Amino acid sequence: MNIAGRILVADGAPTTRIIAKVRLTTACYEVITATSGAEALRLAERSEPQIVLIGPALPDMTSAQLCTALRELVGMADLPILVQAQGAARIDALRAGASALIDDLEDDLTLLARIRGLMRSDPLAQASGPPDILAEPAAKFRHSERPHAVFIAGQPGTALGWRHALQRGLDFAITVCEPDRALADAAYGQVPDIYLIAADMNQPGDGLRLLSELRSRPVSKEAGFVIILAPERLDMTAVALDLGAGDVLASGFANPLAVSEAAMRLEAQLRRKREQDRLRRETLRQMQWAMSDPLTGLYNRRHALPRLAAMLEDAMRAQRHLSVIVMDLDRFKQVNDGFGHAAGDAVLRSVAQQLSRALPAEAVLARIGGEEFLAVLPDHPLHAACEIAETLRQQVAASPVPLPLGCPAAEIRISFSAGIASLQGSQGPQDPFLTPDLLLSQADRALFSAKAQGRNRIVLAGAPVAA
Repeated sequence: MNIAGRILVADGAPTTRIIAKVRLTTACYEVITATSGAEALRLAERSEPQIVLIGPALPDMTSAQLCTALRELVGMADLPILVQAQGAARIDALRAGASALIDDLEDDLTLLARIRGLMRSDPLAQASGPPDILAEPAAKFRHSERPHAVFIAGQPGTALGWRHALQRGLDFAITVCEPDRALADAAYGQVPDIYLIAADMNQPGDGLRLLSELRSRPVSKEAGFVIILAPERLDMTAVALDLGAGDVLASGFANPLAVSEAAMRLEAQLRRKREQDRLRRETLRQMQWAMSDPLTGLYNRRHALPRLAAMLEDAMRAQRHLSVIVMDLDRFKQVNDGFGHAAGDAVLRSVAQQLSRALPAEAVLARIGGEEFLAVLPDHPLHAACEIAETLRQQVAASPVPLPLGCPAAEIRISFSAGIASLQGSQGPQDPFLTPDLLLSQADRALFSAKAQGRNRIVLAGAPVAA
């Protein structure tokens, strides 16, 4: 059986622990139970749960005290904590760092939806999978500025009422707008940190459909979402959570306790959202480091060769041209030996910048060896690739490279030799033996020929391979 996640359940009542364990185990979660707060702390350190579920009947401490103690454990500052609480205990739990609240553990649908939502937004869980770096970028949230929330209801007066009730407890810039305006703003990248949306507007479920639409758009999907349900519609809580809401509030902020709780839950959503943003940025940065050459910023060999394979497959399927240029700097060893490695680094960076600026936008450029570069040109036949390579060769040869202070000279001239091989698009049958290695081998042989003929020149491989 595949385990959906590990959950630590802490409560002093045996019935509560048994019910929670049966229901969560049935849903494929691994469940660990603790009869006291002290035992929960020991188990949390030893078992590293993905979520802690705290009941209301701990014998040795309150739910809030256990929340505080868990947050102080090493590595658990961002651990999702779900607390069952009523009345003033809810405020205490939120102040102590509870991620979410639940009214009744016997409400299976809401309990499981809460857990799925916390699993979905758990930064540790997200770290296991890399982001789609080729997808449309998410909106750029300006975290250094005051947090921004957008309140959306069927009637503007309703959303204005929310703002009037909550703005004293929130240090947020709050905007009230209509659903269509929220969608239009998101299309232009104007996305708040938090959306507060009424589940029912002109028609029942309008707000849930708006939530689903905003969550499906790359530019707004990473915002925080909180849904407001009328008391008679709280049975839709599980649906809202599964559609992507981070939290669900009951409508009507008629007393100070309800207002304080709502404000704290919105602030908790903001904290979770910002931590997820930070983790996404860090994961993306690590992925970029893994596929990039740190000196030049170009793709490295590990990333470039799979990209070449995919581009070659696409070109063969569509019967289109594709060319590869393999470039090698001439007498680069003499640069390092005569001027120092700082000079060699300056030359590599300078050439990489020149190649990047001059190549077409659709080209893939990589540093695949010490002084060797690869350019992959989709939709470029051999003659077009040759023209580009010759332009690059002339530009590099005509542009002296400034050297760092301390080098024996102020600047140095450099040249490169290149070999080109091409897949020739046609309507004929495809060559089942054509591989990226074959194209690179042809280009390498042409490069060796360019070196043998005196360097600083372009040599074409034999007849282009027909697709």
